[in-house]
Amino acid sequence: MQTSRCDAEGLLGIRNIFDICMDLASEHAGELGVGYYDMLERHAFWVAVRTRIRVYERPRLGDGFSAVTWPGKPGLAKCDRFYRLFRGDRILAEGRTEWAGQDTDTGAVRRSNSFGYPMDLEVLPEIVCAEPFTRFRDADISVMEPVRRYVVDPMDVDVGKHMNNVAYVRMLLGTFSTKEQAAMDVREMEVSYRRACFEGEELFIYRWREEDAWRFEVRRPDGEPAVHALLRVGLESDDYANVPKNGVF
Repeated sequence: MQTSRCDAEGLLGIRNIFDICMDLASEHAGELGVGYYDMLERHAFWVAVRTRIRVYERPRLGDGFSAVTWPGKPGLAKCDRFYRLFRGDRILAEGRTEWAGQDTDTGAVRRSNSFGYPMDLEVLPEIVCAEPFTRFRDADISVMEPVRRYVVDPMDVDVGKHMNNVAYVRMLLGTFSTKEQAAMDVREMEVSYRRACFEGEELFIYRWREEDAWRFEVRRPDGEPAVHALLRVGLESDDYANVPKNGVF
């Protein structure tokens, strides 16, 4: 594993797992005839609706591992895609993303058969992270303070001209110090994307603890939720137990 994919502990970073999955999806979409340039010709662009990554073991710097992806049965407007990272017979991480084709002119979600997706594609029966995605509800932020204010950086913007889905993951994990991250045994991260954000926008990140998880909500200046997220962790170390439940940086 390359240094560029490691976190401060020399382990495969959580955000880097999201990066790998995104790259796999993009490459395979091209093989299916619905890659970036194919979609552009049809005035469409792939967007992540929600995604869940489950982590069992993170490889260390220099370790080798393999990664695969396969699509699920396409729906009328949304498509599932699955991922797995492994070394030999050992599964390191796996995930599921729900994707949709967005019209580049109107911003509306389009039917899967309107931009050339192979609706008769033969798919593998295996499904990972099969349980329903979390039904997030908007938090009562009137009693909370944002743990961070974040301005969308030019480096967060992707070819769709909006904040990339993995940039949100990096932003949320960035609310913890490296010491705090090292103390957390991250087991799962789920992100639900509600509204696109753009360069220069100021975002407000709210974060609160539950029994074995952190919940996040990202709001735009008008108060509209942009992202909901859930970070599940394993057993708490003393360092993790001391992470403040909420506060202002």
